[in-house]
Amino acid sequence: MEADAVASLLSGTSTHAPRLCRASLAVVFTLRLSALAVGAKTLWRDEVGDLACNASTESCRRTCFAAAFPISPFSLFALQLAVIFSHALASSWHLHPRGQGMGSWLQPTLRGKQQRLWLHLGSLLAKAVLEGIFLVTFHTLYSHFPVLVQCRPSPCPPAVTCAILNAGEKDAFNHFMAGSSWACLLLSLLGTQHAAVQIFQEASGKALQKGTARKLCV
Repeated sequence: MEADAVASLLSGTSTHAPRLCRASLAVVFTLRLSALAVGAKTLWRDEVGDLACNASTESCRRTCFAAAFPISPFSLFALQLAVIFSHALASSWHLHPRGQGMGSWLQPTLRGKQQRLWLHLGSLLAKAVLEGIFLVTFHTLYSHFPVLVQCRPSPCPPAVTCAILNAGEKDAFNHFMAGSSWACLLLSLLGTQHAAVQIFQEASGKALQKGTARKLCV
């Protein structure tokens, strides 16, 4: 696989993006993926089992966990990376058509540099929107990771409280993942600004060339 293809998959951008922006997005995505892999084997290996409740009923513990975490932070971040990587695959397929077959229908529409820049701009905006949606969801649900969870009376006995093991480490993990997502959002917005400037310069250059050609013809 070519280096540009790997960079596009990891960063979710095309070669029109600044090199520093592409490299930063690729590094941050790699760090997020690595942290998720390590977290799956350590902190988040058994989320339900990490509830230490003053009631030994297994059904109570599971119900309490489901009520406290509609979607666990780890599952939310895993879904986020899956969506971001799917977007990167789609962007890479559209911006880098190769050969014949499924991608060949894009060849006529992507010959002009300005068309490629517009597609690049749309891809970056979509990436920023995806990051923003997951960040809003995370901060709405887990702005502060709980240490204790108060369980509902049914099916649990009255006054059942569950302590979350390694709550501090999990909170640090969540803030790292959220911080890296914020970094990707800011980098995507910077890339969007750069793409908009490129589009303006390309349009201005074409207008200048047309004006020069008209003067020569007169």
